[in-house]
Amino acid sequence: MTPIRALFFAAAALLGAAPAYADGTVLRAKGCGDRIFVAGENSYSVLRASDQGVADDGDKLVGNLDRIGFASFFIPQSGRQFSASVEDRGLDKAQITQRIAASCRSATAYNLASGQVERAAGCGNKIFVNTDTGYAVLERLAGGLVYAGDTLSGDFNKAGRATVKDKQTGAELVVFVDDFQLPKSAAERKIAAACR
Repeated sequence: MTPIRALFFAAAALLGAAPAYADGTVLRAKGCGDRIFVAGENSYSVLRASDQGVADDGDKLVGNLDRIGFASFFIPQSGRQFSASVEDRGLDKAQITQRIAASCRSATAYNLASGQVERAAGCGNKIFVNTDTGYAVLERLAGGLVYAGDTLSGDFNKAGRATVKDKQTGAELVVFVDDFQLPKSAAERKIAAACR
């Protein structure tokens, strides 16, 4: 038993209360922003941490996963403590898998892409980027303007919402990745259809 748990049980015994802790193991945290998906003894829970990166996949958590609301958690392996809100609890495997798929980037998404803007002017919010693995078609949702020749880097190597950075201006853009790893001929067709 860890010293923290022993202290908790001793305090609970002095107060005459049974411990309300339901510990667990981090099922998924990497690529999920501030969300942490935890496997408890009999069910799964979803936490929203006060900061990103406070827990790693596989970490053991000590804390109350069975009560919706704000709680403190402790990771015995690292000695780290953090605060989080329990957003959902009592989930089964299918429910937690669905929430992970909706909230987390895929494992292959950690390879950041980089490429040169081929075309943006006259294309509305569409940005066409030439990368080492083919062309990416991005749709700007928020952020500054980019121009042909600018170098973009970010997580635009898969379909979905992404954040990219313009190396020339330092501006960050939020984009939706419509397509990626396109051959030049397919990109040219898309440019012809989208741009004037």
